[in-house]
This record gives sequence, structure tokens and C-alpha cells, in this order.
Amino acid sequence: MNENPAPLRKLISLFRAPGGRVFYGWWVLALCALINAVGTGIIYHSFTVFFLPLKRDLGVSSAAVSLLYGAARLEGGMEGPLVGYLIDRFGTRKLIIIGSSLCGCGLILLATVQSFWTFFFIYVFVVSLGSNAGFFHPLSTAVNKWFIRHRGFGLSVLSSSMAVGGMIMAPLLSFIILNYSWRTGAVFAGLLILAIAIPAAIPIKRSPEEMGLHPDGEEPLPVPVAEGIKTASRVYDVHFTIHQALRTFQFWLLTASISLRLLVTVALNTHFVPILVWKGMGEAASAYLVSLFALCQIPLTIGLGWLGDRWNKPRLSCYCIIPIIVAMMAMVYSDHPFFLYFFPIAFGSAMGSSSLNWALIGDFFGRGSYATLRGLMAVAYGTATFLSPIYAGWVFDKTESYTLVLMTFSVVLTVCAAFFAILRPPTPPTTKVHKQI
Repeated sequence: MNENPAPLRKLISLFRAPGGRVFYGWWVLALCALINAVGTGIIYHSFTVFFLPLKRDLGVSSAAVSLLYGAARLEGGMEGPLVGYLIDRFGTRKLIIIGSSLCGCGLILLATVQSFWTFFFIYVFVVSLGSNAGFFHPLSTAVNKWFIRHRGFGLSVLSSSMAVGGMIMAPLLSFIILNYSWRTGAVFAGLLILAIAIPAAIPIKRSPEEMGLHPDGEEPLPVPVAEGIKTASRVYDVHFTIHQALRTFQFWLLTASISLRLLVTVALNTHFVPILVWKGMGEAASAYLVSLFALCQIPLTIGLGWLGDRWNKPRLSCYCIIPIIVAMMAMVYSDHPFFLYFFPIAFGSAMGSSSLNWALIGDFFGRGSYATLRGLMAVAYGTATFLSPIYAGWVFDKTESYTLVLMTFSVVLTVCAAFFAILRPPTPPTTKVHKQI
């Protein structure tokens, strides 16, 4: 009997480089996923459980608490070009260690504050600065450096790790906050980031070339530019300079598409629990729906990443946005409990497409300037995500309803889906084929 059937051999070969050893890029991906699960899982997915306790303890409005999240996103956008340059210049490991140290220590410091503006300063200029510098940019850059053929799958694993972290941390932090205080939850989160992110960053290598390897563990082969333009069944290691990329229409259309998606998803993530409470659900039950959202995001993200390596990423990104548009409109016009549970599932679909968006930057413009280009994009989506949570909080303060917010966001995502639908890759200045799929 054949003990290694063809599908199993194919799966094993996926992780092995020539010579039989496991390709080091998979270890890099595993370490990045661990850091992302803890760091971004806490800061992005789980911080919504702090929203209402902060509002009560600090005695501020929903718009004021939203300002924290919005300002953090704006700060991330403003620092994006500098962080991107530093990553491309000095490598990912140094930025991860510095950023995670700032983020963890900042969370611990938050437990000592007694005023809103002190909280604002530490959260935006210590926690958020560290999070954006240590998690958001360098982890995806590391994956983009190590993979071409499996770029979509690698970034989907990275994105789904954030959901795994959120699925675990949201109910855990909610339990700590409701039974002790938000300050205890902040200290716990900070210590966890320091204990895991810094040691995990040490073995991460800057690129496969640094170890005498190639992306995906396989040497790329050259192919004529004309063939590369016409052949859709192959994956290429293109090489755009920053100036070449900025002169393409596709860079700006992709920037607009990502910015519009993030404008909505960041605001929804910030107001996730308050929206469900507005619809009549309790805070504890809402925190468990955060876990449902994260749980749904995991298989969706990985599945979309695998499919994106074999199909059209822009079109998939378009399709993934449609369910959340339907869910938001249903929340406006119906009080049926079904839509309270459909909302996190549909939101998971939109969030699951994030790995496709980040992979498109590498697919379109290559590996060399990925971090810098993503950092430049961050100025646009950082500004968008600064405004949207504040808008949602301000509207709720004025109307005690999220109806107008959800209707506005539905229109924004409709435009976003249309942009992704028309997005096509730019003509590469030089093209290299990596491997035929």
C-alpha cells in the first residue's frame, strides 16, 4: 500500500526546499503569525471590549473614545512612510522588537492614568506608535520578502493569526475587565506582548537571500516581459522602483480601494460592541460575538489566500465586500436576531480579504520597495480611518442610533467594491517568472 499518496506528497513538498529540509520561510511565517496573534489580536481585534468601560470610567462621550482609535490610525498613517523606509533600510527584526517594546510598555502605563488626555497621549504616541511600527508593517513585509508563489497564502495565514488572537483575547480581556477593571486588562495585555513578541522576533531573518536561499525555496526563472503580460497562470517577481510605482494608475486605484475598505472596517471594529449593544445585546454576549467574528475570519482568510494564489485577487476582494453591505443594511431595516449573528460572519468576510489587498501590493510592484510603498499608502488609509470612527461616535452621540452610520458605510463599500472590480495589474518594467502553478 502506498503510504504517501499524491495529495500528501504534494502537501509535504509545499513546505520543503530542495535538499529535503523545511524551507526557512515557513518558520519565519510561523513566528510572524505568533507575534501578530498576540500583538494585533489585542490592539486591533480585542480593544473594542475597552470601549464602554473607558467611556464610563473616564466620563467621556462615544465621540471622545472614538477619537482615541481615530487618532491612533492617523498617527499610523503619518508614520507609515518613515516606518516603511526604516523596514526596507534596516530589516524587519529591529522594527518588531522596538515596536512591540513600546506597545507593551505603553499598555502597562495606561493602567496608571486618571484623565482622558493622559490616556490619549500614551495610547496614541506610545501604544499605537509601537503597534504600527512593530506589528502592522514589518510582519507583512517579512512574509512578502520570503514568498512569491505562496504570497497570498502566507499573508492569509498572517491575517488569520490576528483573528485567532482576537478570538482568544476578546472574551479573556472582557472577563478580566468585567470582573476586575480595564486597568488590570491593560496590564495583562502589555505583559503578554512583551513576553511573546520580543523573543519570537529574534530568529526572523531579513530575506531568503541573506541565507543564500530564494523566495519559496525555489530559484526564479527569467521570462520575456511580453509573455509575462499575457500569461495569467504564472506568478512573477516584478521589480518596480518607488518612482515607477507612483507613476502608475494602478497604485493610486489600489490605494483608494484599500483606504475605502479600511475606512469602514476600522470604524466597525471600533464600534463592534457598541453597535450590538445598540441592537439590544449585552456587553458580555457582544464580546463573544467578537470571538465569532474572529472564528469566521480564520477559515475565510486562509481559504481566500489559497484561492487568491490561483485566481483573480481584485475580483475576490470585490466579492468579499458584498456580504457586509447586505449585513449593515439588514441591521438598519430589521430587528430579527438572525442579523446580529450574520453581522460578525459578514464582517469576517470583509476582513478576510485584507490579506488579498496586501498581497496585491507585492504582486503588482514586487518585493524591493514593498514596505515603503505600503507606508505611503498608509497616509491615505490612516487619514480615512482617523475620521470614520469619530464620525460613527459623533453620529451616535447626536442621534443615539447607528442607522445613518451603517447606511453611509454601505455606500462607501459599494464604491470600494466597484474599484476592486476594475483593478488590473500594471505593465511591469521587468518581469521574472517564479513558477508555473
